[in-house]
Amino acid sequence: MTRLLMHSVAPALALFLALPAAAQDFDLPPDLPGAGDLSGVPQTEAGPAPNASETAEAAPGEAELPPDVAGAPVVPEGDIDPEAEAVMLADVEEDRWRPRHGTLEVEARAFHNTDLAGDTQNAFRLSAHYFGQREITDRTSLLFNLRARADTVSGRAFRFEDDFNFDVQELALSFALGPQTTVQFGRINIRNGVATGYNPTDWFKDDSLVVTGSAAPADRRNERLGVLALTGTTTIGQTLVTAGYRPEIDADMGTVWTDADNYGLQLHRTNPTEAWFLKLTPPTGNNLSLTANAVMIDGDPGLGFELSGGVGDNLVLYSEVMAQQRLSIADEALGTSLGSLGFRNGVGAGQGKDWHWSAALGLNWALPTQIVGQRDISLTLEYHLNTAGLSGSEIDALAGAAGPDGAAAGAIYGVAARRQEPLAQQQIFARAAWNDIWGDSDISLLGFYVQHDGSGLAQISYDVPVGRNGSFNLRGITTFGDDSSIYGANPNKSSVQMGLTYTF
Repeated sequence: MTRLLMHSVAPALALFLALPAAAQDFDLPPDLPGAGDLSGVPQTEAGPAPNASETAEAAPGEAELPPDVAGAPVVPEGDIDPEAEAVMLADVEEDRWRPRHGTLEVEARAFHNTDLAGDTQNAFRLSAHYFGQREITDRTSLLFNLRARADTVSGRAFRFEDDFNFDVQELALSFALGPQTTVQFGRINIRNGVATGYNPTDWFKDDSLVVTGSAAPADRRNERLGVLALTGTTTIGQTLVTAGYRPEIDADMGTVWTDADNYGLQLHRTNPTEAWFLKLTPPTGNNLSLTANAVMIDGDPGLGFELSGGVGDNLVLYSEVMAQQRLSIADEALGTSLGSLGFRNGVGAGQGKDWHWSAALGLNWALPTQIVGQRDISLTLEYHLNTAGLSGSEIDALAGAAGPDGAAAGAIYGVAARRQEPLAQQQIFARAAWNDIWGDSDISLLGFYVQHDGSGLAQISYDVPVGRNGSFNLRGITTFGDDSSIYGANPNKSSVQMGLTYTF
């Protein structure tokens, strides 16, 4: 089966490279260049969706302006208004450089990072992100989401094999079998859930994260590697049905399918086991949305649902719940031997597989005009439950790890980071956003908080449009709490960032 899948992905890659336009486009602390790694720490808003609509390109070779330029004002024959002419010329020039079948984003981002010991480091990342969908025939299209990135860190020489990466986040063929039925095969970023801070029904996020500078889960959902899968979507009556299969990939290390320098597909990370899934979204009325889902991962079943509904004009309530047979984080991290007997008992290891619950219960409130006038301000508040995480007494045991048990504690942090789920059984998430706070600029603030040990993570982000296609971003991230607490143990204590993005 593995060999068959390997050979079935290769034609899709070859087809993509042969296309004329192909040359263009938590709860967890962020993985920041040069500020430590996430192998021993716990993990914890929204980036560009990889399925951007196609954009048009001006007809090549035209010496004069086309008669109908999108967005240009209509002017009568005779004298042309200079401002209108400038707008039309700008549109034509912009179309000349715009990719034909997708969106190309180029970003430069600078980091000033401080680690847990107080040492600082500067870093710089340059990335080009090309994503979209190209029609091949009337019934067939190609989904693509590709990223090239290079990182430099102060005090360390740039090495191409270590510091440059080409990430195939998505690459899949889509077939329309009928007006209501579609099948997709290839690497697909399957994203589930209605919550903002944590998504229990988002099954395929484990070990999928591509390096990012944001702690916002919505950003991370877009910044990850998709899974190699076969999926189908159809309607039965008025019920939307989605089903899929993720095969296990067991390829040799050091190859293009795994971790080859710069261009490895990392399929061993996204497809470590076999999985089946099913989602049903029945009609529930205009004010309520319900999705029921089931998953089988390596023989372990899981059942869940997503439910959301509006209350009046300004309030949305939602819940996302998943019950799954699995190991706890401590059991998965420690196995059968890591850590002393006292430490293992203290963190609840040794219980084996059991049914564990995870949930996100929340609300989103758009502040009414009676309070804030015409300002666009929204507040989100969520409660997160993860019974596979650590209870209060187990958090204390983790914080008290000493000597050889320090490695065992690091392994627990590492599993939570890899799985991108809360390490504490209970935590709170909050987010506030104010759009158009000054002109067209936006500001947002989010945070995670663990009540038991008083630790947390906070992020503030400020975005300013630059011209017609640019965006300037300032971002600050910090963790707080004792050095042995859930969030305070993060080796990346803080990060101040500045980024400039230009979209073609």
